[in-house]
Amino acid sequence: MMRTLVVALALTSALTACGSSDKPTAKVAAGGSPSPSPTASASCTPSGSGTKDLATKPVYTVPSAPPPTVTTVTDIVCGTGEAAADGSAVEVRYLGVDYKTGAEFDSTWKESAAATYQFSVGSGVIPGFSKGVLGMQPGGRRLVVIPPADGYGDRGPVPGGTLAFVIDLVKIG
Repeated sequence: MMRTLVVALALTSALTACGSSDKPTAKVAAGGSPSPSPTASASCTPSGSGTKDLATKPVYTVPSAPPPTVTTVTDIVCGTGEAAADGSAVEVRYLGVDYKTGAEFDSTWKESAAATYQFSVGSGVIPGFSKGVLGMQPGGRRLVVIPPADGYGDRGPVPGGTLAFVIDLVKIG
């Protein structure tokens, strides 16, 4: 399973550029421009674009904008309740693609619509993935765009490339 390979790669890598996790983070809407790095606030302004039905696998549209140089996030659906913070145990669904081509490299949706992935924000995934989940609330969907420095660097599923993840926060705790 690709996720197992990604986790193993992330855990065995000692390089900062490769990260120590298997998930990314970013704040750019498909076709949009980068915005500042995410914070752990519960502030959410939906972008108005993207698949809003969280029971449906998200669709990624390849943007015309060049990839951002920092991890960016764009909220598609705002959740409610407690916001994910550093150290929070979270359960997510996600779609991982190459930012430039849209080629899928990993997804919980491959297994079933109910499949999820659990981790603690700040560990167990690539830095960008954790950054992307910070501040999300359960029921939210977010596009996270992760440059190589916050992703896998020159290794992983998209060597030297920018990653895009559409992440649904299923629950915290």
